[in-house]
Amino acid sequence: MPDSVLIFGHGAPLEAPVLAGLPLVDVTRERHLPGPDSRIAPMLEPFLDPFVRSFLFGLENGANRGAAIVVWRPGAGALHAYRYASELRRFGLLPPGPPLLLWNRGDGGFDVVQDQRLAQALALVPRGPVADRRAPLADLALWQGQGRITGAQAFAARLELRRGRVAMPTPGPARQGPRLALAGAPLGGDGLHRWLDGQGVLALDLQGPDAPDGDPGALLAAHRIDTLVWQVDPHDDLHGWRAPGLRRDCARLGIRFVDLGFVPTWPDPADLPEALPCA
Repeated sequence: MPDSVLIFGHGAPLEAPVLAGLPLVDVTRERHLPGPDSRIAPMLEPFLDPFVRSFLFGLENGANRGAAIVVWRPGAGALHAYRYASELRRFGLLPPGPPLLLWNRGDGGFDVVQDQRLAQALALVPRGPVADRRAPLADLALWQGQGRITGAQAFAARLELRRGRVAMPTPGPARQGPRLALAGAPLGGDGLHRWLDGQGVLALDLQGPDAPDGDPGALLAAHRIDTLVWQVDPHDDLHGWRAPGLRRDCARLGIRFVDLGFVPTWPDPADLPEALPCA
């Protein structure tokens, strides 16, 4: 969509007033693979976040098109994405595309200046009615916590909401089973969610888009979680530091902590064990 404003960066606040009424499409968790003749694939170091690599391949193959691309600076890996995209464009290794706009936030006057710059850069993009995301997000959280939709359904619906589309699942009867929570590095695909849905009620997703705010221990207690499942991607250096705190929360609350170790960002069944480990 040529008039869309693409957003890259985990946790970008789509409800920020400076973005109100814009046709927003969050592309952070979209998957793009290198083509057989990719010029940039050999240049991307293994340490790069999987979402950054995917974003850059999307620029190379022309998938990330719109009026502009707003890179949310506080998002994990976002600054790498901005810098690599800018340099690869400068060297002529990426085709021409939408302007890249780095959007940062701090506090007080800094925020005002950042928002003014972003508003000026997006001044020619038509604005429409302000989309209501809060109500559907609240419904998804309620239904998932009640076990009336699966974790995979909730994950997919939240992704769609961040892409500017409303595709709400139909809640059913409350499912029964061990109450599970998922935490760790962000996932782009729902393979792990579907796997967990087959072993219990995935009532709380702490790594997903629009994850609930608040103290993790309080969220685990409020959702009556029996087992928390932890995972990171093989090159993680951004998210693993949260594991010790979650382990302590689980120990305090009597919740089983299961560490799956390395799980690919877009997991397939072959990447997962047959069942949750005993510890």
